Amino acid sequence: MNKFVSFFGTPGSLLWRISIALIGFGVVVTVALAIQAFSSQRLVEHEIWLDMLMAISSEHAAHIQKGESLFPTTGVIRSWYVTKDFKNNTNGTPVPNFLSDLPAGYYSSERMFLYSDETEIPAEESFHALIYNIPSGKLITVIDISEFESEQNRSSVISAMLGIFLVTLIVIAIFWLHLNLVRPVKDLANRMQALDPEDRSSRLPTNYAREEIQIIAHASNEHLDRVNQFVEREKSLLDQASHEFRTPISVIAGAVDILKKLSLPESSKPAISRIENAVSDLLETMQALLFLAREETAEMASSDVTILHEILPRLLEDHEHLLGSKLAELKLGHIEPTHIEAPEAIVRIAVSNLIRNAIENTDMGAIELSLTEGIITVSDSGKGFAPEEAARRYRESFKHSTPIRGQGLGLFLIGRICERFKWKLTIQPSKSEGTTVNLDISSRLIHI
Repeated sequence: MNKFVSFFGTPGSLLWRISIALIGFGVVVTVALAIQAFSSQRLVEHEIWLDMLMAISSEHAAHIQKGESLFPTTGVIRSWYVTKDFKNNTNGTPVPNFLSDLPAGYYSSERMFLYSDETEIPAEESFHALIYNIPSGKLITVIDISEFESEQNRSSVISAMLGIFLVTLIVIAIFWLHLNLVRPVKDLANRMQALDPEDRSSRLPTNYAREEIQIIAHASNEHLDRVNQFVEREKSLLDQASHEFRTPISVIAGAVDILKKLSLPESSKPAISRIENAVSDLLETMQALLFLAREETAEMASSDVTILHEILPRLLEDHEHLLGSKLAELKLGHIEPTHIEAPEAIVRIAVSNLIRNAIENTDMGAIELSLTEGIITVSDSGKGFAPEEAARRYRESFKHSTPIRGQGLGLFLIGRICERFKWKLTIQPSKSEGTTVNLDISSRLIHI
């Protein structure tokens, strides 16, 4: 049943609307043909036959009064004059048996209820008859409508055949539309979905039989060419930007190293430390962005191995300065020996964002970092941050190709990293208070 319905297209589609229009047109025409056939059928029962019989019978009765009693007993209109002694007085031609004994009245083979149950009419007879009493006997007048009824039946058959022919044409038209419109479009859509986004040279075939589908395929290929050119320009820009950014960052990092070796006042050391941390964060962020902007290859996927149980403790130490005067502390929980296939810079940027978020939203208490069974957990015991809002912002980060204005790079980078490496991020309230964030990196685990 579902296949039969889908043959006419999904509701709202072009094929569906055309099919509904054709079916509606067919129903209207079929009803019109049925009404026409029914109307022609009613002609054989029309009152005009009684009017004709009364007019003919009155004329014949007038002739009988003049002594003229020879009437036609063959043909479409036939009459018999029967005297009171039941003698047929019309050229000796006998009256049909089914009419001879009937009393005066109007009789018709199309109106069987006018007869009593004992009346038997030959199946081949089609007529309207009027039995008219006159002083000397009775006058029987019959109009033979056999040919008229046969013609009417032929007309009804023709109407039925036209209806069947019309339905057949509609089915053929819908089937033709399905073959020549829906199937090529679906084939084109399936081919578009099958295009490998990593293979920018793949294109759609343009050898379709229908010109309209060829136009769509050519336009799609032209769009793919423009997208490919845009990607090439963006890659070139990223390559140039990476070189341009590395130079000033290296200069700043070198200057900080020199300043740290100089005999400077103790009051300047916090400022130098902030500069050093900012340069380090900027360098990591730039490396992460450049890595995510590049296409992943088999060599890239397997070349970088990160030892998580070694870098996580260092990450906590690197973020101690962010606590400032807060009544909070960073704690290292259970850390299992873990190796993963991912660049260290990517891991650092992802975990660092989670730690910074926890620090920014915690005024007092403890922020704990742990690693168990391939899941990095950052939990705080302070006020934490609203998990619903964080989850919403995280979902929003997936819908945009660039960071959302006012929300920074944090969730955007985590979202892109999870998408790239097939990681999963979950945010939920802690059992007591605060928030727990789990980063599932088990898809990239290396079992040693």
